[in-house]
Amino acid sequence: MMRWAALFSDREDGAEIRAAHTADHQAYLRKYKGKILLAGAMRAEPGGSPVGGLWIFEAETKAEVEKIIAEDPFQIHGLRSSTTVNAWGTAPGYEDVEIAPR
Repeated sequence: MMRWAALFSDREDGAEIRAAHTADHQAYLRKYKGKILLAGAMRAEPGGSPVGGLWIFEAETKAEVEKIIAEDPFQIHGLRSSTTVNAWGTAPGYEDVEIAPR
């Protein structure tokens, strides 16, 4: 299994989309818990409005990650202005850190 990092940026005018689809988005995240090891919104300042997200996946291929992302209600309804998926590896000295213990 490979780890993948997905970085999302949201539309600046996307607050209504986020509000309308948050419950479905959260249900989607629960559905893929285990494939998505870590997920969360990114904010410019603590407590500020979300501006995007960062997720860490465990999957065989980038295509598998992209297929999962395509099912996200935030993607489907146009909240995301950009999505980047990259292979992600652990830095030397951090091999013993568990990001999502089973």
